[in-house]
Amino acid sequence: MKNFQIWDCHTHLFPPEIYHNWDKYAARDSTFANLTRKPANGKGTEEAWVDIEEALACADEAGVWGLGMQGWYWNDPGLMRMHNDYMAESLKKYPHRLCGFMSINPRFGEEALKEIERCAKLGFSGIGELGPGGNGFTFESPEFLQVLDSAQLYDLPVCIHCGEPVGHMYPGRDMTPLAPLPELIKQRPGLKLILAHMGGGLPFYEMNPKYRGAFGNVCYDFATNPLLYDIRSIRAVIHMIGPERLLFGSDFPLLLYPGKCREADMTLFVEDIREHAGLSPEEWRLVMGENFCRFMGLKETGSQHMTEISKA
Repeated sequence: MKNFQIWDCHTHLFPPEIYHNWDKYAARDSTFANLTRKPANGKGTEEAWVDIEEALACADEAGVWGLGMQGWYWNDPGLMRMHNDYMAESLKKYPHRLCGFMSINPRFGEEALKEIERCAKLGFSGIGELGPGGNGFTFESPEFLQVLDSAQLYDLPVCIHCGEPVGHMYPGRDMTPLAPLPELIKQRPGLKLILAHMGGGLPFYEMNPKYRGAFGNVCYDFATNPLLYDIRSIRAVIHMIGPERLLFGSDFPLLLYPGKCREADMTLFVEDIREHAGLSPEEWRLVMGENFCRFMGLKETGSQHMTEISKA
């Protein structure tokens, strides 16, 4: 069987300065505070904290080779740049195991566009995770559309947080209407998008005859899946759109199984997918790494951390 590398396309690695001094930086950015505040009773879902070396150690344990570092929904320009600088340094240290998506807030206007230009020169491969709810824009906001224009100019895929329109309320629940996205996608066939969290359910609407064939440059990740859906949802999305545009993403180091483990971990999710998602060997290979590498233009980097399809 052919070997391949597992890539987690959706992780969040913060500068240690920020999480070691959480109170200081939470006071500067209320969205960061609300989404990363530890529950008072110590039992709820929460964000774990790891530096890049600790993240790669967790990846090694789970048999994961590469990490797609996603940015954050900063509402403070200085924190946006600070986060991007940390990711840029990490890319220099581990260029073969990391792929960087820059933190960008579209509402910063010209400052956001200048940051895209700066980060493109620093070796970032994408923009995101853009958070409309966290930053207060919609998919029709002029400043958001300007970011998409810049993304196309630099040939950078964009990852967008998409909230599911049903279910219980929780910190980070994004109720931004998704209705404009299908038409936006149709009008921008050259734009490459990753719609996080199963696209908030958009794979179903992709089957609308009006949009048939228009989503060829759109991928979906299933970050946070254990907290939002049954693991069978992965199989359901493949049934709707095929396996070629679905990406393994976790939202690491968010605790996906808080009742089982309250430390940063990748192994539980990888094993849950392997044992319960019902993927064929070919689907496992595509979803767990090859789709992301192809979409981002990444190349395999040697024999280390290769995963045999026959293990799926």
